[in-house]
Amino acid sequence: MRKLVSVGILILGLCLSAAAADDTPTAEVFGGVSFLHLDIPTAAGVKKNYAGWDSEFQFNVNKILGVTADIGGNYGRLQPNIANSHTYTFAFGPTFSFRSEHATIFAHTLFGENSTNIVTAAGTAGSTDSAFAMVWGGGIDVKINQTFALRLGQIDWVYTRHNLTAVGFPDHQNNIRYAGGITINLGHK
Repeated sequence: MRKLVSVGILILGLCLSAAAADDTPTAEVFGGVSFLHLDIPTAAGVKKNYAGWDSEFQFNVNKILGVTADIGGNYGRLQPNIANSHTYTFAFGPTFSFRSEHATIFAHTLFGENSTNIVTAAGTAGSTDSAFAMVWGGGIDVKINQTFALRLGQIDWVYTRHNLTAVGFPDHQNNIRYAGGITINLGHK
């Protein structure tokens, strides 16, 4: 009986010390799928949604503030029977996280570049352009254990300023991107 009480007190002490410790990860790595809804003129047969991937690396300065680098790519055909178009986004900036025991809600403002190759007709090489990109958004990570979390959703407004008016696009684009996947927490403060 004495051993059982001693083990119980030891477990209670460990639980209390773990609860008192700041379990903010030093860094977080995210990888997953993304879907990008392009801001393009409405025309019959034009596809606006592109599947792809998204990845992020976040260094946490403290429990609330982190610095994030985001790299993502999306691919698809604007119309059937033409070559794939693609777009890549490279952005970085501050992320603000609100952490609880079971989940982390975050918001970020990222700035960088978007590179795109838009193919509008069969047999053409496509219009390639790199331009300023701004990514505003946020999401929620649900904790699986100390190391892994499931990103249920991340919604971003991806603003770009491509000069693609020659192929019928506006001079700036207001795109929406969804991403979901796995977050890996590296180290703890």
